[in-house]
Amino acid sequence: MSSKLLTRIYEIAVDPPIIAEPNMSIGDVLPKMRDLKVRVVPVVSGGRLVGVLSYKGILLSGVGRMARVRSVMDPPYGVDMMGSIDDAVAKFVLWKAKALPVISKDNELVGYLSRYDLMDFLLSRGLIPRKRVEDVMTSPPTVIMDWESLARARWLMLRNGISRLPVTNDAGNIDGVITMTDIVEKIYFIRMTRRKGFEQFEEEFLAAPVKDFMSSPPICSSVGDLLEDVVKTLIDRRVTGLPVVKESKVVGVISSIDVLRAYAEQLVSKELIEAKIPESLRVDDLSKSQVETLINEYLSNIRRVVNVINFQINIKEESKGGRKRYVVRSRLTTDDGVMVSEGSGWDLLSSIKDSLEKLENRVKKYRSRARELRRRSKPEQ
Repeated sequence: MSSKLLTRIYEIAVDPPIIAEPNMSIGDVLPKMRDLKVRVVPVVSGGRLVGVLSYKGILLSGVGRMARVRSVMDPPYGVDMMGSIDDAVAKFVLWKAKALPVISKDNELVGYLSRYDLMDFLLSRGLIPRKRVEDVMTSPPTVIMDWESLARARWLMLRNGISRLPVTNDAGNIDGVITMTDIVEKIYFIRMTRRKGFEQFEEEFLAAPVKDFMSSPPICSSVGDLLEDVVKTLIDRRVTGLPVVKESKVVGVISSIDVLRAYAEQLVSKELIEAKIPESLRVDDLSKSQVETLINEYLSNIRRVVNVINFQINIKEESKGGRKRYVVRSRLTTDDGVMVSEGSGWDLLSSIKDSLEKLENRVKKYRSRARELRRRSKPEQ
């Protein structure tokens, strides 16, 4: 039986652990987010949702403690309190959200929903798909050696649009896991605690081997594990993803989004959830996986801000000076119209990232200007 017939989002929503206001300083909010391990905070003014603050967004922006929340927050997005659980799952998958504000039809903040809340509900109702890890994991995985630098780990994650890397030793066995948050959190607090000379400490930190800062021993899953068992581990350990191993070798990764996607695929067509790279592009399995992950990471961010009607990406290979060069053209159709961006370069992933980053920034600037115009027009109405 479908959960859609039984439960509304407000019935499983919880109180937001933290609520921010636009004029609060980052120094008032960030320590609470760090201590409570809250990665998404609703920003409210007059009881209504006006933005969303993300932990990683603050860290990557590098803003100081006195910066205002409004300068870093994303445009408002959330789920309708009267929506179904199926609606919520679809939003989490489309947006790759860690947590979402729950709002009324008048945009009032009424609750908060995390991936863990959703998975716990699906688990309690026996709605986790009867599949095994190997059926839904991302494979082949992007990994890093334990002796490689944190700078390379950060580069790999940014380049591939991922937030964690399995760490392997010279024998190819898994030793640990390093996340983007592990790295950017440390860099941020180096900058905040050392007003002068922080560059030297930052360089020393990024030059350090991954093994000095990875989480070890890693919490892993096996290819034959049932998704139900994976969900229990994710909830109990409060982690968002696990390396998948076979005979101590990393063969994939599985995340809470993969689990929710497996459920969502029973309800909607896969084409509504993911973008695929052109079949004409000649790439190996690893590159194909990396490209699709990167595209969908940016597409999920854009979908939080606007309703995406259609998205197309065109990747061309051309020769310049005897070298292969990539030209990437992205075309986005939304309720606001059509936006196009272009990126190019010698590296495929960097070229795609260039195009999609321009597109995401263009969308956010357009929506920000639209909100500002609406705000200014209110006194005249």
